[in-house]
Amino acid sequence: MAGKIPEYFIQDLLVRIDLVDLIDARVPLKRSGSNFMARCPFHNEKTPSFSVNRAKQFYYCFGCGARGTAISFLMEYDRLSFPEAVETLADTLGLSVPREQGEGPDRKAAMESAQALHAILEQACRFYQHLLKNHADARQAVEYLRQRGVSGEVARRYALGFAPSGYQNLPADWSSEVMRSAGLKTSSPSGRSHDWFRNRIIFPIRDRRGRVAGFGGRIIGEGVPKYLNSPETEVFHKHREVYGLYELLEALRKPDLIVVVEGYMDVIALAQFGIQNAVATLGTATSSDQVGLLFRYASTIVFCFDGDTAGRNAAWKALDSSLAHLREGRHLRFLLLPERHDPDSMVREEGAEAFRHRVETAQPFSEYFFDHLAEGLDLGNIEGRSALVGKAQPLIHKLPPGVFREMIETRLEALTDHAPKGPVSGGRGVDHSRDTRPAAGRPSAMRTLLALLLQNPNLIEHIDSQAADRLSRIDRQGPLVGEVIEFLQAHPHIAAGGVIEGFRGLPSSDVISRLIAWDTQVSEDKIETAFLDYLRHLTEDRVKERRFETLINKSREQKLSPDELQELKRLTNH
Repeated sequence: MAGKIPEYFIQDLLVRIDLVDLIDARVPLKRSGSNFMARCPFHNEKTPSFSVNRAKQFYYCFGCGARGTAISFLMEYDRLSFPEAVETLADTLGLSVPREQGEGPDRKAAMESAQALHAILEQACRFYQHLLKNHADARQAVEYLRQRGVSGEVARRYALGFAPSGYQNLPADWSSEVMRSAGLKTSSPSGRSHDWFRNRIIFPIRDRRGRVAGFGGRIIGEGVPKYLNSPETEVFHKHREVYGLYELLEALRKPDLIVVVEGYMDVIALAQFGIQNAVATLGTATSSDQVGLLFRYASTIVFCFDGDTAGRNAAWKALDSSLAHLREGRHLRFLLLPERHDPDSMVREEGAEAFRHRVETAQPFSEYFFDHLAEGLDLGNIEGRSALVGKAQPLIHKLPPGVFREMIETRLEALTDHAPKGPVSGGRGVDHSRDTRPAAGRPSAMRTLLALLLQNPNLIEHIDSQAADRLSRIDRQGPLVGEVIEFLQAHPHIAAGGVIEGFRGLPSSDVISRLIAWDTQVSEDKIETAFLDYLRHLTEDRVKERRFETLINKSREQKLSPDELQELKRLTNH
């Protein structure tokens, strides 16, 4: 694996890239005061609510809440991973991306190898498509697809193909070595080379950028295995990819929810009925990587599995794989179909609207979680309740710290009359997302000060070490403020967008990006004055107020010294 991209390089990229030019090349922008506006590319809207600020190098949508930097935009709009987005920005500036010391092959050689594999996989995809239309032995495959109701339009959308019987159908002039590395060729125990896919309907598996990463194949007629995936390769890892995600995002750039099913044909059947937001796992249990990938594109995931024992087991394994990704704003639902039904048969029997209703009313995580764990337990006695605690607590501990986890713990306590021990979280890097939410009415002084500082990092020059120490000790918000101050002092001249990237991957990243997008109601010409007022109030006035309270309380219990009386008098006059 290549080494980590140094932070200094990321910050330098963000300084040198013009976010307005980057976005305008993909989404035409129009100037509106100091910002640039457009209709949001991440959700459907009629009036522009997508705002780009050149000075802050930050974008924000007032409609759907999308926000971030040049890197974030490329990750969402062009469907790139973080390293890919950095590589793309570096390419536009003619720079090569440095890497910190790390194990693994040379980065350039690895990229060239991956490009060669993607290229031959794309050729194979077109080759299989051609055979489905033109090979004499494809009639049985075509008839099977017709019986399943697959139209030509859907077959083209998912690039369905056909691999004939026989051992050597792929073109002889293709590189045997590259085909083997791409998972298109393998060898028998005797050493004879042959095609990996034979006598199968072919389902190309595309990554989120539309590149063919591998294939799935369903055998024609009887035989085992019924479904066969490409072997693991440099560009194909079953636990990281899902079938149909690229096609889903082509149809729905910002889906409200994603339905996860088990089979390729389930995805195809749902698409045939106009349900385009389904993806499938690749014949294995749902992995944590797959859940994390899907939550990048939708806030709600609905697991829809068969109603048999295998389907119920798959649903519970999917829940376990999802725990580390659950937090406020993310939702899991579970739809277990009636026995002897899968999504394909269900949508054909009931129709699209009835199936959508099942999806929309699927059981939420909290209900499914406790119903499953409590199955067979008598919660009317101590033994049953203690058994539920024993089963639930190890799973709850996998949830990230935050409001969602606290509410699940509260639900467990209500069911069992058992209060969990110990704090939910603590220490540097903990989730501060609740610390800066405004109370009812006027926002807190600390929230406003932190928002002004994040939006205008140059204000850090007004915070000396004494003020920083005092701010970091104020209530629950102090640790986050301390982290921000420390970061800004280490990165002078940084823009607001750079702060976001500096905190990427930390629990506090979400609240920081929200505060950068938050309207403080302070006009541009009064930002510095307002910031200094808040700073003085929090670091000086509050210190005096607390000292005043301390002296008053002491005077009620004992006589104050002359110096203390003089100090109290000064504080009273102040």
